[in-house]
Amino acid sequence: MPSLIKILNIENVQKVIRNISKVGLFTTVRYVASDLIFDYKYHIDTINTKMLDELDIESSNKSNGHYYEGTNYYVFKQVFSEIAIDPSQSFLVDFGSGKGKAMCLAAELGFKKVTGVEFSLELVEICRKNLEIFQKKSNAKTNFEVIHVDAAEYNIPLDANVLFFYNPFNEVVIAKVIANIMKSYELNPRPIWILHLYPQGNMAFAKDSRIQLEHEEKDWSIYRLG
Repeated sequence: MPSLIKILNIENVQKVIRNISKVGLFTTVRYVASDLIFDYKYHIDTINTKMLDELDIESSNKSNGHYYEGTNYYVFKQVFSEIAIDPSQSFLVDFGSGKGKAMCLAAELGFKKVTGVEFSLELVEICRKNLEIFQKKSNAKTNFEVIHVDAAEYNIPLDANVLFFYNPFNEVVIAKVIANIMKSYELNPRPIWILHLYPQGNMAFAKDSRIQLEHEEKDWSIYRLG
């Protein structure tokens, strides 16, 4: 759990200001409180924002990536309330997994397996540490895996059926990921849920006629393949 001094940094203050302008003061307070409580409960660090310029990333797609910001508890739960799956029989891949917040939240839902894909080695190491602590504190039975790889180069497992994106990168990378999704689907046709949070104008999934829009809100979209 980070100290109060570490939490009160310029990136986190800017995040709070952005949220107030988007969802209002009350919802922002609820978001911040839930994030603080989550980290405190498990003694992990997922709340602190990380800008890509602060990280040593060896990837040609660094300029196509977005900064790290932990997935909010309430937003995550709301999105997953809209899809009809059995987590205990499901495999989630978190693209741009950062410090592992969404991976922990998926474990709380009871996912059988969760894989994080992250191109920053520093974040991968933080994520693995957080997951180790989380698993001990929560007794979660989820099979965790964190892979240090550029998402554009990641071969999607043939049994992965939920793909999670918390605005990790732009359309350039999403287009390459879609190509990898289609390869995986062609080798093993199955229902695949694609959850895209805070797309901010990134319409790569929406533009692909092979992928069906299932549900849409202001800040997130749910797609399905198969």
